Amino acid sequence: MQLKLRTWLLLMGALLALLSNWIVVSEPYQFKLLLFSMILFGVPHGALDLYIEGKTMQSGDIKGNTVLLKYLLNILAYALLWYFFPLISLILFIIITAYHFGEIDWIGKSDHLIHKVFYFFLGMCWILYFLSVNVQSALKIFLYVGESSVSQEQWVAVAKFLSPITLGIIILFYLTLFIYRKYFYFRSSHYYYSVLQLVVLLLICHYSTLWIGFGFYFGLWHSILSFDKIRLNFNMPNSSISWMKLLKQAMPFSIMAWIGMLFIMFMFYSSKNATSLVTLLFITLSVLTLPHLQVFTKLKLKSPDLAK
Repeated sequence: MQLKLRTWLLLMGALLALLSNWIVVSEPYQFKLLLFSMILFGVPHGALDLYIEGKTMQSGDIKGNTVLLKYLLNILAYALLWYFFPLISLILFIIITAYHFGEIDWIGKSDHLIHKVFYFFLGMCWILYFLSVNVQSALKIFLYVGESSVSQEQWVAVAKFLSPITLGIIILFYLTLFIYRKYFYFRSSHYYYSVLQLVVLLLICHYSTLWIGFGFYFGLWHSILSFDKIRLNFNMPNSSISWMKLLKQAMPFSIMAWIGMLFIMFMFYSSKNATSLVTLLFITLSVLTLPHLQVFTKLKLKSPDLAK
């Protein structure tokens, strides 16, 4: 649950949102900030998947090779799906991401299916709300990816319709969580903290641009919390040595991921459409998400002592 870490990250996000309103940052520089956060924490937190599997790659045995082969085949299969069926892949990616984001944002119990259902729908509502509020920037990618026949004006109308509905559903979910907070949370105080967390994230969503907001949410908030969750599950002390050890452990597969991402961008980038660069970054990240989710959901934070 990492309440202290979450508090520091929320303060950082709020500061970034304020600065992005006071200081005009051009879209290319916003994209550079996004890319920097991806390189620093975004990709490396996913590169620890094989470490999570029990450090099997360090042993060099058949089991370790099998894990790596399965991981790479999943990536290849999803990449082919993106190539032939981009719209289906986009929908699948949103569903996968909703579960994963909900899982990391959640600070309650995760023992039963109903817990997972709740944080999946909360993750889904959060993604839809975040995209609908920032629809003008999001459309540049999604229209390009999906090759949709729906006009930009129609998508904007859908977003205006969708944003209040998703926000209403989130509020309804939190009212339900309040009523049954003993079932969903280890302590009642965790529920109230989750409300505070939601409010701050919503403010960041509203007062920052899409790229700065997503750079914070995925590159910092989600990735650092994921790193810390890995640290907790391996009983590593909260020290700079432990964090450096995790980053070092992630480095080989991070380099492989960066090389693959650069290769895809080089092969398919169209200088006639600047949006294609952002789109290709988005697609390459999504290709890594499916096998990452399969591994990462094995981690649990069941003990209330981990909330400190």
